[in-house]
Amino acid sequence: MILGALLAGAALVSGVVVGAEEGASVAEDGDADVIEEVVVVGNREDQNSVAGSGTLVDQELLERFDYVDLNQVLSSVPGVYVREEDGFGLRPNIGIRGASAERSQKIAIMEDGVLIAPAPYSAPAAYYVPNVSRIHSVEVLKGPAAIRHGPHTVGGAVNFVTRPVPEEALAEVDFSLGNHGFHKVQGAYARPFGNSAILLEGMRFGSTGFKELDGGGDTGFVRSGIDAKWRFEPQGERDQVLTVKLGYADEDADETYLGLTDADFDRDPVRRYPASQLAHFQSSHTLTHVNYGMAVTDGLRLNAKAYWNRFEREWNKVDGFLAGPTLQSVLARAGGSRQYGLLLGEIDSTPTLADTLDVTNNDRGFDVRGAQLTASLARLAGDFEHNVTAGVRLHRDEVERDHRQRGYLMAGGDLVWDGIARGSKTVNEADTDALALFLADEIVRGKWRLNLGVRYEDIDGNFHDRRADARRESSQSVLSPGVGMHWQATERLGFLAGAYRGFSPAGPGSRDVDPEQSLNLEYGVRFATPFARLEAVGFFSDYENLLGRCRVSDSGCEAGEEFNGGRVEIAGAEVVGWTEFALTGAVSLALEFTYTYTESAFQTGFLSQFTQWGLVQRGDELPYLPEHIGRAGARLASGPWALSVAVRGQSQMREEPGYEAVDKGLHADGFLLLDLAIGREFSNATLAQLLVSNATDEAAIVSHRPFGARPNRPRSFVLRLKHAF
Repeated sequence: MILGALLAGAALVSGVVVGAEEGASVAEDGDADVIEEVVVVGNREDQNSVAGSGTLVDQELLERFDYVDLNQVLSSVPGVYVREEDGFGLRPNIGIRGASAERSQKIAIMEDGVLIAPAPYSAPAAYYVPNVSRIHSVEVLKGPAAIRHGPHTVGGAVNFVTRPVPEEALAEVDFSLGNHGFHKVQGAYARPFGNSAILLEGMRFGSTGFKELDGGGDTGFVRSGIDAKWRFEPQGERDQVLTVKLGYADEDADETYLGLTDADFDRDPVRRYPASQLAHFQSSHTLTHVNYGMAVTDGLRLNAKAYWNRFEREWNKVDGFLAGPTLQSVLARAGGSRQYGLLLGEIDSTPTLADTLDVTNNDRGFDVRGAQLTASLARLAGDFEHNVTAGVRLHRDEVERDHRQRGYLMAGGDLVWDGIARGSKTVNEADTDALALFLADEIVRGKWRLNLGVRYEDIDGNFHDRRADARRESSQSVLSPGVGMHWQATERLGFLAGAYRGFSPAGPGSRDVDPEQSLNLEYGVRFATPFARLEAVGFFSDYENLLGRCRVSDSGCEAGEEFNGGRVEIAGAEVVGWTEFALTGAVSLALEFTYTYTESAFQTGFLSQFTQWGLVQRGDELPYLPEHIGRAGARLASGPWALSVAVRGQSQMREEPGYEAVDKGLHADGFLLLDLAIGREFSNATLAQLLVSNATDEAAIVSHRPFGARPNRPRSFVLRLKHAF
C-alpha cells in the first residue's frame, strides 16, 4: 500500500500526538446560533482556517437541484461513501473515510447537534435520517472533529441543521411534480411575537415507484412530516435563547429487499419478482428537542439540550424459504433452479417447507432520550487565545424487536398464506446507558491554530432474548484523545494535520467481541482566494479491530450478532475545489469538483461466519469501498436564469473481500450520472425549475445486497414551483 506507507511516514514526522478537538463551532460574539450551538462547521469562510476537515452543504447548494435523496446530496462531499438501496435514498447507507457504510452504523448522525439515529448505542445499524427537503444545511465532520460528538467516531459525523426560526414573518409554498408519479408539497409559516417567534413546516412527498412488479402492484412510497419550532429570546443583561422543537414524520412504502439475478437485470433493471408482492414498510417518528443557550459573560457561554425521540417501524418482506438455499445463493445461480421459478411465480408451490416462502414482519420500536450540557470559555493568556470547551451527555436508548414469521405458497403468481401460525423468529430487547465527557482547547497564536481535546465514554448495556429467556450485560469504556493543527502560511495558503483515536462500541450484551478502535490520521493543504478554493487532504486509518454486524438479510448468523475482523488499514486522499467568476457583465460561472481515492487491506487472514467477509486473506481489500468517487458541477447564471449541471460517478465496487480485479468477484457496477437543473426567478418571491436526474438514463447495479441486483433510479423529470408570500 504505497499511499498508506506515505501517509504513515508523514504521521511519524509530525511527532507524538496527545489529545484533539475541532473548534469550528466557535464564532463571533452575539451570534445567536453560537449560543444555541446548533451550527458546527459554520460557513465556507470558516472552513479555510479550522484545524481539521469539515464540509458544509449550505442552503444555496441544496436549492440547486432540490434533491430529496440524501445520497445525491452527499455526493458533493469528499471522503463520503454512499451505497444506494431503493433509488430514492429512503434507506441510507453512509460511510466516511472507510468506516462501514452498512446502515450508516459507524458514523454519528445528528440533527441540530443532537443524536437523531433510532438507537445509536443499542442498535446502530437501524437506518433513519430526516427528510432532506426539510433540512436547511448539512455538515459533515471528519478527522479530529469527530471525537466531540460520538459515540461512533471512527469515520466522522453528519449534522442536519434544520431551518432557523426567522425574525420576520414568512409564508411560502413549494410544489413539485414528476414522472413515476413523483410529487412533493411543502410549506412553511413563521410569525414573530415580541421576543419570541414560531415556525411551522409541513411536507408530503412520494412516488408510485419506478420498479414494475410482475402481475401488477404498488412499488412506490409516501412520506410526510410536520415540524414546529418556538424560539424565545428574553430581554436582560445576558443574551439568552430558548428553542423548543416538536416533530412528527411517517412513511408508507411498498419496498422490498428482493432484487434480481444479473441476467434479469440486464434484460429489465426495474423489474420486480412476484415473490415481493407483500412487501410493505410503515414507520413513524416523533421528536421533542429543547435547546437553551446563554452568554454568561463576553467569553463564557453555556448551552443545554434535552431530547426525546421515538421511532417505530414494521417491514413485511420476503426473507427466503423456510428450508433450502438462501435467496442470495438462488439469485447468484443466474436462474434455472426450482426456487428461482417460485420467486418468478412460474412454478406453483407444493406444501413443503422447501417450497414455502418465508415472509416476516420485522416489527421494531426505538426510544432515545438524553440531556447534554456544554460550556465554552474564550480568554487571552499573553499572546495566546484560548477557546476552551467542555461537555457532558447523559444518554439512554432502547430497542424492542419482534420478527413475526408467516409461510406463503406461490399459486398462480400470487402468494397464499399456508394457514400455519408460526410465531416469531426473533423477540428481544436491548438498552444502553451512556455517559460521555469531552474537553477541548483551541489555542490560537498568530498564524497557528492548535486544537487539543479528549473524549471519554462509559457505556453499560443489557440484552434480553425473550425466546430463550436469556439475559446478558456488558460494559465498555474508552478514552479518545486527538490533536488538530492549522498553519496559515500566507494569506492564501494554509496547512493542516491531525490525529485522533476512533471508537465504535459493540452492542449491548456482546460477548467475546471487542469494540472497534482505530488510529486516524489526516494532513493536507488549502489554497483560498475570495473567488476560488482548493483543498487536498490525505487520510490514513489503522484499525486495531474491525467490527461487523449481522443483518436479517445475512445468512448463517443471528440478526445483531457481531464479529471481529482484526487489523485493517485504510488510506486515501480527498480533493475539493470551487471557483466563481464573471464571464461578462451579466453572466457568471461557478465551477466545483470533489474527488476521493481510497485503498484498503485486511492485515490478517481468517474465516468468518459473517457473510460479508467469509474467507479473508491478508491483503484483501474491504467490500463497499470504491477506489474512485467524484463529482463535478457547473452553474451558469444570467439575470433571473440559472443552469446547473452535475456529473457524479464512482468506479466498480467490491461486495466481498478480494485482491484480484474487482470484476473477478461479486461487485457493483461503476457508473457516471448526469443531473441538470434550469431555473428562473420571476421575482424575489417566485422560483420555477425543471430538474432532470440521471439525464442519460444509465442503469447500474448499485448493490447485490440485501438479496440480488438492485438498480439506481432511472431518468426522472421534475417540475418545481416555489413561492413566498
